[in-house]
Amino acid sequence: MSANVPRLKKGVVGTLEAIAQEIAAMAPACDTVAFITSAAAFAFVLTPLAFLLAMITMFIEVNTLYHLSKRHASAGGYYGYVATAFGSFPAIITGLMYPVYQIASTAAIPVYVAGIVLPGVLHYFWGITLPGWVWIAFITFFILFPIFLAMIGIRPQMKYIRYAALTEVAFLAITSLIIILKAPDNTINVFNPFAWNSVYGSHWNTMGGPLTGLGLGMIFGLTSFIGYGGSAPLGEEAKSSRAITKALMLGVFVVGVVLTEVAYALTVGWGINNMVSFACCGIPGIVVYTEYLGIAGGLLLALFAFNSAFSDSVAMQSNAGRVYFAMGRDGILPKFFSYVHPKWVTPTKSLLFVGISASILALASGFIVGYFAGTSPSQLIYCPATSKPVFCALSETFDYLTTIALVGFMVAHFINNTAVMVLFARLKERHYGINRIIHPFLHYILPAIATIIFAFVLYKSIWPPEFPVTQAVITGASVLIFSIIYTAWIRVKRPETYRIAGKTVNIVEEERREQAKV
Repeated sequence: MSANVPRLKKGVVGTLEAIAQEIAAMAPACDTVAFITSAAAFAFVLTPLAFLLAMITMFIEVNTLYHLSKRHASAGGYYGYVATAFGSFPAIITGLMYPVYQIASTAAIPVYVAGIVLPGVLHYFWGITLPGWVWIAFITFFILFPIFLAMIGIRPQMKYIRYAALTEVAFLAITSLIIILKAPDNTINVFNPFAWNSVYGSHWNTMGGPLTGLGLGMIFGLTSFIGYGGSAPLGEEAKSSRAITKALMLGVFVVGVVLTEVAYALTVGWGINNMVSFACCGIPGIVVYTEYLGIAGGLLLALFAFNSAFSDSVAMQSNAGRVYFAMGRDGILPKFFSYVHPKWVTPTKSLLFVGISASILALASGFIVGYFAGTSPSQLIYCPATSKPVFCALSETFDYLTTIALVGFMVAHFINNTAVMVLFARLKERHYGINRIIHPFLHYILPAIATIIFAFVLYKSIWPPEFPVTQAVITGASVLIFSIIYTAWIRVKRPETYRIAGKTVNIVEEERREQAKV
């Protein structure tokens, strides 16, 4: 390998930091006040089931990333995984789509947290009314300031994320358990989609039935896991590639269990027969926490949500920037993206690109989606932030951005699942005894099951048409088509670059060579 290949600093990320990166990128407290609320607008009382199924799906997906991470580690993350297991064409598509969903998810943060949650909290507790444009001002805090933290070095980023993420999940796990123990509406029927027709049947019928409502709720259940795999782009900076493999396995389990617990707590805490009003509240999670845990509980959830949004933005943009860096290093993207700051040893230019892109996407989506939702630009700026026009515009914008993120997320994981199957088909390994059963189950059946569930959720996001979810899928599909065309162009015009895509750096192979020398 050429000594001139840009590299990031090795040995600064341990297993605990990698797990914290996973948790921070999934942002469970932010999901509590945002994604659970959005899921409830469709799933109603089935919101806990939507999150349980999302957790099971992502836990199945752990099997895929476990096998891929054992064979590749670099700043490229999924891009490198697919290149090693599958080939250059799907790898480049994965590399282009992965940062898209990270950027879209990052753009959604100030829209909801600063545009809906912050004004709702101030009005609910102190009667303070903020102007509609407040979310615009908070783009600096929730997007540009986090990108600066990601740029100045991996050590301060990891130190902050480690304490923030671990404290966050502990708080949510303990407080939601208290709510469950106090709530009068505890019932296993929240996991039965056919038990609620008399209460929610008229609402689900407009969507296509309870399974459609559940499927649409799962859109936000799955998108709450966006950020899973957040440790993968830290492969070059980890003390060992095994730290990434451990983080991929533990991170989704911890967040999945906590989010399912929280979704159940908020549902039974609000009232199982009253979930139509849940999503219309704006800050239902904070209301439930205040009712059961007092003002301190509600305010603490709000503070954890704001901190979660901030740490999520740091982690997500850090991940996307590293993937762009790896693709720039390989020549797939312009060399601009492969720049490494001499002092901070971070890909500052690619990180800055991600931050600016997320800011522009947040602004453009807010005004465009808001306009088609019936809110004019002047209303979005001058009306009170807690008014119905602003609330509707920003909640629809949040749904639009998170669904774009879901499309990119699903494409990346579709390809990852296929990569595992292709990898083991190519290896032609012989298995004996119990392994003859375990081998096809782990390497073919589980990836296929995860893909089928993703496909079901994606289908429910397309049919029947639902604004702005369907429009977001069309946007995501357009980006995918561009990625395919661009990849085909690279294969024809730059065959040597195409050949090495995703393979310039592989820490797993380097570790094996070092061990062989001993």
